[in-house]
Amino acid sequence: MTRSFRYALSAAALTVALAACATPAPRATPSAVSVASCGREQAFPAPPQRIVSLNQHATEILVALGLADRIVGTAYPDTPEVPASIAADYKKIKLIAEKYPSMEQVLAAEPDVVVGGYASAFAEKDGRGREALERKGIRTILLAESCSTGPIGISTYTDDLALFGKAFGVADRAKKLAEETTRRVDAVAAKLQGVEPVPVFFYDSGEKAAFTVGGHGLGNDIAKRAGARNIFADLPKVFGDASWEQVAERAPRAVVLVDYLGAGGVDGKRAFLQGHPLVGKTAGVAQGRYVTLTLPDLIEGIRLADAVEKLARGLHPGVAW
Repeated sequence: MTRSFRYALSAAALTVALAACATPAPRATPSAVSVASCGREQAFPAPPQRIVSLNQHATEILVALGLADRIVGTAYPDTPEVPASIAADYKKIKLIAEKYPSMEQVLAAEPDVVVGGYASAFAEKDGRGREALERKGIRTILLAESCSTGPIGISTYTDDLALFGKAFGVADRAKKLAEETTRRVDAVAAKLQGVEPVPVFFYDSGEKAAFTVGGHGLGNDIAKRAGARNIFADLPKVFGDASWEQVAERAPRAVVLVDYLGAGGVDGKRAFLQGHPLVGKTAGVAQGRYVTLTLPDLIEGIRLADAVEKLARGLHPGVAW
């Protein structure tokens, strides 16, 4: 073998080696995954890149998981503010409807998947049912609180985080968010050991009847973890109606005013309770012992730990927070 030929071979080998170094390794094809969401199996050949999210609390979860750039539309905001940790990314998302969008508006966004926070997001009567979307090749995910048939707790939320992590390819972020939520909630529980729970009435809305937090949703679990006793924990719903006579009989020592768009504002709710012939005499109202939480604070979402901390501090100011 001549020197020149060896040089030629070496040069060729070097060229191949350099080319190998310069050429990116082939990207692994994402593994297909399947998740079960409220009784419907959803197969994802790859992480969805175009998401429509139909309720604010569902959108907040997606943004907290770093998915804002994949959200091509959101709808039905409950509050004008969002948590500061996600505000910058959230405000970049296109609002496609103030309430629920029509099926045509959803399809115009060309989503791979539609995520709903409430069951009403997929109302069949509005032509936006899950089956109708799936027939068009669009996957659907519904937060589990909306299809619960009994009392639920924080694990419902952390399980949904795991589902989101798997479906959207962000399992590590989902795990981190779940662990941080659990850590903060457990820290509150540790401070409240031995503290007597305060009987609390959650006033969402209503004048003929009281629309309140029942025993089957995250709101009831938030109450327990914050050192409260929901006086309507025996109501077998996430939210439901109770009579004003029942509210008075159960003698709440504090009131949580639930604030959200279109609900009349907390000042009006407070004035109504104070002027009510029955409820106005209860200790919570007569002593002005109120805590204000937003609707997204009391349902499945990233505000869960904030809600537990705020309610606990409001009900138990004597604890060393």
